[in-house]
Amino acid sequence: MSADWKDLFRRWGGVHKEAEIRISGYLIRPDCLTCDRIQWHDESAARIIGDCERIAGELRGYRQALAERYAELSAMAYSLRLDLIRHRGWNGPVTYYLRLIRVYTDGHEETEEETVYPGNERHRALKDYQAQLKARPGIETRCEIGKAAWEH
Repeated sequence: MSADWKDLFRRWGGVHKEAEIRISGYLIRPDCLTCDRIQWHDESAARIIGDCERIAGELRGYRQALAERYAELSAMAYSLRLDLIRHRGWNGPVTYYLRLIRVYTDGHEETEEETVYPGNERHRALKDYQAQLKARPGIETRCEIGKAAWEH
């Protein structure tokens, strides 16, 4: 039985980014069954066992793919970016995020470090941002601390 882990991510005629595994069955205790219902419940149990075995095979392949991806990321080149971002929720206070981001060559990003400042500590966030710039000359930066268009 060759189970492909990619089958976990196929549904509704397409391939998706996320998968959800659900195994469902309806069982009744054997001592409560009559002869005419035993065959149906036996077939149901066999179907559930088959589903479990198929999914277990797909999950084994998925774990192998995860190990391969981890090895790929470990060897992949990346650059660092320093972000200072102002965020205001629709009904919340202003928050500043100072993040050191690892940008990989395949385009995805991971946050290495993050410091959160409440809105009344804007000056401390800017001061720490400048200190990080000084400590890491030539680093790519992104500073978005202006008000959003909907705030004006």
